[in-house]
Amino acid sequence: MGQKERIPQLDIFRAIAILAVIAIHATSRTLAETLDTSMFHPFLFINKFSQFAVPSFVFLSGFVLFYNYIDRPLTGKTLGKFYSRRLIYIIVPYVVFSLMYFILKMTAGHTWGLPMDEMARKLGKYLLTGTAYTHLYYIIIIIQFYVLFPLMLWCLQKVRRLAVWAPLIGLLLQWGFVLLNKYMTNHGYWHLSKGSLSITYFSYFLLGAAIAVYYGTLKKWLILSSEGWLSGKGPGWIALWVLWAAAGIIHVELWFNNYTKKTVINSLWYEGFSNVHALLSCIVLMQLSFLLYGTGRRVVSRMLISIGACSFGIYLLHPALLFLYRKIPFHGGSIAYTAAIAGGWLVALLGSWVVVAFVFRYLKPAWVVFGSAPQKPQKKQTYSL
Repeated sequence: MGQKERIPQLDIFRAIAILAVIAIHATSRTLAETLDTSMFHPFLFINKFSQFAVPSFVFLSGFVLFYNYIDRPLTGKTLGKFYSRRLIYIIVPYVVFSLMYFILKMTAGHTWGLPMDEMARKLGKYLLTGTAYTHLYYIIIIIQFYVLFPLMLWCLQKVRRLAVWAPLIGLLLQWGFVLLNKYMTNHGYWHLSKGSLSITYFSYFLLGAAIAVYYGTLKKWLILSSEGWLSGKGPGWIALWVLWAAAGIIHVELWFNNYTKKTVINSLWYEGFSNVHALLSCIVLMQLSFLLYGTGRRVVSRMLISIGACSFGIYLLHPALLFLYRKIPFHGGSIAYTAAIAGGWLVALLGSWVVVAFVFRYLKPAWVVFGSAPQKPQKKQTYSL
């Protein structure tokens, strides 16, 4: 079987998603610090509207995996290579950064005096649950999908038409669990951290799988162009973007009313609009990625491709830079405060991007900390995660 053509636009998709991740983390403290001020609503909007970020990464993982493997024979050799790559480029960096953030937390909390067995238990729990720092839960989610992937792939290879129904199946499984978890939690049967369970992201992963299987057919619709507009695709594109913006704004306003007016509504409304906005974001980000890619020679396009290629390392490293940045005392009014938050976003993004790019360029064992190295553009190349 010939290798599939690489899709460089996916690096721009990654870049947009990582910009949103950093926006969430940079504004995480603002919701408590600016409540009852005029700055609260803008910061809330940035924080909540950007929450498509992790679902988008999950969607992209599903797309990339099925795009690469849907036509490959599911053999022991294929699976062996698949899992060995994930061990080297995902799990090893995850362990390294978990240790780093464990040391950071122990130092910041002045808790090195704890008994060794208690520290070992803490570290073991952090590694198993992705809680060494707030963002590492995503790696645990992805590892769960890696475990489930061969079964999902086998199902779609046996019945290719099942891919049409994959997003719906994902939605049913995801919402079945959400409803069950809400019922069980409310009645005191269990209390799960559902955000760290892959089933709460099934709709995104299987949407990525469906688009990957039918990518050849859907590609023309995904690419915004004057030709597509003239052929009648324009109204569909407009409807998609309007629904995307509306779902995101409604989700933000629900939270705004909750924070400022103490309104109490069923938590499923928050879950529902967040889910709709994130699902639509996956498609919107693909379209935006093709649009921004342009000819591939523009400065913005090249920067985004580089950021996207380094996005895994940026994801792992940026909270540490943000932690250090917040040690700097800032004083002043609303303008100074806004500048300080924007500065944190820039430091987290640019600092981690420069470090990751430098390490990949000059240090051979860079994969130990940042995973697989950015790929050099080629005419034909399998696009692997």
